[in-house]
Amino acid sequence: MKRPYETVAIYDATLPDDTIQSEIGKLEEFLKKNTEFEQTVVMGKKYLAYPIRKKKTGIFCQYLYNGEGDVAGKVEKHLKLNEAVLRHLSVVRSPNAAKPVKALSEPAPAAAEKERA
Repeated sequence: MKRPYETVAIYDATLPDDTIQSEIGKLEEFLKKNTEFEQTVVMGKKYLAYPIRKKKTGIFCQYLYNGEGDVAGKVEKHLKLNEAVLRHLSVVRSPNAAKPVKALSEPAPAAAEKERA
C-alpha cells in the first residue's frame, strides 16, 4: 500500500546556486525512480532558528511523493550522506492535509491584493 510522504530538506545557502540546483535535481531523480513523485516546492532562502554547522541561513525545499515500504528510510539515508544538506525531515502526510506550501516565486492571490488597497 502506497503512503503519501513529505520531505523537507535544508540546503547550505553558502553554496553556489548551480550546486544547489544540482543537489535538488539529484534528489528529484532519486524520487522519480523509486516513488510516485508529485512535486518539489523550493521555498527559498530563510534564516534558521539557530546556527547549524555555523550557518545562519538555509535554502528550504519540500518534496511530495507517494511510496511503499521503507522508501522514506532510503530518502533519509540519501540526504544524510549529502554534505550540502544541513537538516532534513520526512513525515507521512495526512490524506486530508492542506495543499502544499506555495513557492516564493508564485504571485500573490488577487484577493490579498484587494485587501491591501
